[in-house]
Amino acid sequence: MENNRRTPLLRAATLLAAVIALALPQAALAITNGVPDKNGHPNAGLFTVEEGGERFYGCSGSYAGERRGAPGTGVFLTAAHCLADLPEDTQLWVTFEADVTVDPENDFEVTAASWYRATGFDVHPDAGASRANPRDYGVILLETTVPVDPVAFPRAGLLDDLAARGGLRPGSLIDVVGYGAIPTFKGAPPNLGPASGRMVATSRFSALTHAYVGLLGNPDAQEGLGGACFGDSGAPNFLHGTNRIVSIMSGGGDAICRAKAFGARLDIPEARSFLGQYVSLP
Repeated sequence: MENNRRTPLLRAATLLAAVIALALPQAALAITNGVPDKNGHPNAGLFTVEEGGERFYGCSGSYAGERRGAPGTGVFLTAAHCLADLPEDTQLWVTFEADVTVDPENDFEVTAASWYRATGFDVHPDAGASRANPRDYGVILLETTVPVDPVAFPRAGLLDDLAARGGLRPGSLIDVVGYGAIPTFKGAPPNLGPASGRMVATSRFSALTHAYVGLLGNPDAQEGLGGACFGDSGAPNFLHGTNRIVSIMSGGGDAICRAKAFGARLDIPEARSFLGQYVSLP
């Protein structure tokens, strides 16, 4: 019998460990053509679902800072679709370790040196209601703060302003950081292998809508290009070389993670009204 505490993401990952189907769930889940992040982004983390005393892969995300109105507690930002099907009493844990072990032979159990316990979670009330604007924002509430600098949130309308001034145009660089499985394409059908920890890749900006940041991560398109795939929903997208997060990996993209991906914008009213309940925004 299928365990109803497993997220759709985790169930898909179990299947995809053996083979990538041509029709995959439309979720951005891993780092393509990346390199180990080491200490590059210590505020990027991974959450897990506890079952039977073990912790199983959930999604990537980032430390958003101390919770408003609850000093001494923290907030972890991730994608709503990673949390939407979980029962309210699910015990979640978050790690920010650069090196973790993910065991595909045991339902993607995660082993890490340090953990932060969650006391609850929440998703945008309209998450998933619109394909054009899925409001794919979720937060995990942590029992304590985390001793790293939180991500720097964008001010309202930042990406529109950058685009209008020529600071964001096709080819601009976006850093994508997460813990997802690593896809390979050369010399064989596409397949996935587990990452050994936090990875980083650089994508190129391709488009901007009211809700999304379009990213190009085709490793064949340009030297060093990479991006998101299966295993990295919720992963932070930073303006290149900065701590300024502008979106989180959401849905869409191509079925084998070879070219396009989409991040849910954090500078729009829908994101700010939800996140502003939990953290201070510029």
